Amino acid sequence: MSTNILEKKKYTRKQIAERIVDHGDLLVIYLNKIYRLNAWIKHHPGGEMAILHMVGKDATDEINAYHSDHILRTKLPSFYFGDVDNQNCGEFKSLIAPIQLDTRRQDINNNQVLTSESLMHFDDAKMIQNSDEHKHIIQAYRQLDHKLRFLGLFDCNYFDYARECVRYFSLAFLAFYFFMTATRSWHYYLSAIFLGAFWHQLTFTAHDAGHLAITHSYRIDTFIGIFIANVLGGISIGWWKYHHNIHHLVTNSPEHDPDIQHLPFFAITPRFFQSIYSTYHKRIMSYTCISAFIVQFQHLTYYVIMCFARFNLQIQSYIHLFKHTNAPYRLIEVCCILAYWYWYLLALSYIPTYPQRFLYLLLSYMITMPLHVQITLSHFGMSTEDYGPCESFPAKMLRTTMDVACPTWLDFFHGGLQYQAVHHLFPRMPRHQLRAASYFVKQFADEVGLTYHIYGFVHGNVKVLGVLKDVAMQIKLMRDVVTTTNIYDHH
Repeated sequence: MSTNILEKKKYTRKQIAERIVDHGDLLVIYLNKIYRLNAWIKHHPGGEMAILHMVGKDATDEINAYHSDHILRTKLPSFYFGDVDNQNCGEFKSLIAPIQLDTRRQDINNNQVLTSESLMHFDDAKMIQNSDEHKHIIQAYRQLDHKLRFLGLFDCNYFDYARECVRYFSLAFLAFYFFMTATRSWHYYLSAIFLGAFWHQLTFTAHDAGHLAITHSYRIDTFIGIFIANVLGGISIGWWKYHHNIHHLVTNSPEHDPDIQHLPFFAITPRFFQSIYSTYHKRIMSYTCISAFIVQFQHLTYYVIMCFARFNLQIQSYIHLFKHTNAPYRLIEVCCILAYWYWYLLALSYIPTYPQRFLYLLLSYMITMPLHVQITLSHFGMSTEDYGPCESFPAKMLRTTMDVACPTWLDFFHGGLQYQAVHHLFPRMPRHQLRAASYFVKQFADEVGLTYHIYGFVHGNVKVLGVLKDVAMQIKLMRDVVTTTNIYDHH
C-alpha cells in the first residue's frame, strides 16, 4: 500500500495531462511540485479564470508574482498532489491549459474532443526561446526579484498615500464648493471637471486595493476598494479584480484577455476578423458588418470613444454582479453601488435644468478620458502573438506591455502606473516604487536579450494610432479585393 502511494507521487508530463483530461484535475506546477486546486478554485480571491489559465502549466513565476510568502507557506501546501517526474521526462514542458486549447471548439457547431495528446502538442516553431535561453531568462528574473526586495522596493511608503489623500480631498472639496455656491452654469461645469479629476486620481488607489497592495490584507484592502470604487465611483471592485487578474496572466491574447476585446469598437489585430471565441465572455465575438464599418474608422474615433469608457466600466461591473451570484461581498457591493447612484443622482437633481444636468454628467465622466487612454496605451500597440505555453512569464510581459516615459513631476497625473511593464513583472510592488524599479528592469532586459519598450506619451499615442490605422486599412483592403473579384466574376 505504501509503495503504491509513493509511486503515485511522481508524475510524468503525459500522466499529468491524463489526470487533467480523464479526472478533471486542476493541476498546477510550482517549483516542480504539483498542486491540485479543485477544492480551492471556488474560493480563490483572484477568481476561477486565473487558475484555469494556469492548469497544466509551470506557473512558478506567476504564483510568486501574485501571492505573498505567507500564502505560499500556509495555504499552498494544503493542495499538494505530487512531484514532477523529471528523471523520466526531463525538464517539465508546460502543457496547454484546456481553456486555451483551440477555443473554436467552444462553438456548438464544432464537437472536438479534448485529449491528453492535445494538451501536450503545440507548434514548436512559435516558441520564442530555446531551453537554455528560457532558463537564463527565468533565472535572471528571479534574481532581479530578490534584488528589488532587498532594496526595499516592495515596501509600501504610506506617506505617499498621505500626500495623495490631500490631493483627493482638495479635488473633492473644489467639486463640492463650486457645486454648492453655483450661481451660473459654468460653476456647475467647473464642479463636474473637479469631480471627474477626483475620480481619475482615486482610481489609482482603487487599483492598489484590488492588488492588495495597501495593507496586504484581503479583507481590509477589499473594503478600501469597495468604498473607493463602489461608493465613490459606481464601479464594482470585485468585477475589476476578476477582470484585471485575467488580463495580467494572459496579456494581449485576443481570445483570452478582456482588456483588448472591444468589438465592435476596436480591433487591434486582424485575428478579430475571424469572430474568435472569448473565454472571458464565454461567447463568440462576432465580427459583423457593423463591426467592420466602425473598426475601419477606429484610429479616428479612438479618443472620442475613450471619453465614454467610464460608462462601459460601470456596465461591465453590473453585468458581472448580475451573473456571478456567488461573488465575494456581492451584496455589499450592490448596496454600495446603489449608494453611489443615490448621492450622484441626488446631486444632479439640484442642478436647475435638464440640459445642465446632462452636461454635468457627461463632463464629469469625460474628464476621466486620459486615464483610459493611458491604460490602453500600454497594450494596444504591443504584440498579440501566441508563443506557446512555455514562453517565460517575464518574456511575455515585456513583449506585450509598454511603459510611458514622463518627467517625475508628472507621476501624479499618471499615478505611477505609466510603468505598466514593470507593474506586470512585479504586480505586488507599490506603484510609487515603479519608476525606481524601471532602471533595473532595463538592465535585466538588456542582460537577457529582451526588449524593454518605453516611449514618451506622444510617441506611445502615435504607435497605438498606427496599429489601429493598420488594422483599419486591412478592412478597406479586404473590401476592395472582394469588390474587384466580384467585378471580374461579373464580366
